[in-house]
Amino acid sequence: MYWHDYIDGLLYKALKISTMGIISQTPRIINRAITRRVIDLHSQGYDSDFCLKNRCLLCMQNEVIFHPNDVDIKVIDQVYDQLSQCFKYIHTIDTCNGEKGVMVIDQIFTNASV
Repeated sequence: MYWHDYIDGLLYKALKISTMGIISQTPRIINRAITRRVIDLHSQGYDSDFCLKNRCLLCMQNEVIFHPNDVDIKVIDQVYDQLSQCFKYIHTIDTCNGEKGVMVIDQIFTNASV
């Protein structure tokens, strides 16, 4: 069994070499499940990133704002976020202009949520 089999969702210590050449241990949290799922969706063409702004969706790459009624929103997965210690919901977004992306937030958000 390899080390990466153990780190999924676990806190582990990473070795870090300081500027003085002294090795210190710093805690590092891996959100492997979230990262793996988002990378998978990016490879499927959902390559834009969205966030909520005033109950609308903001595309982070081009700063275009979409009203939820103008997009197709689907909840794809629920994963536990080790950093915030709560569940996050992964959504796919298909816009009216053909743009596709991903939104990861701590609530379920659909067109009916508006």
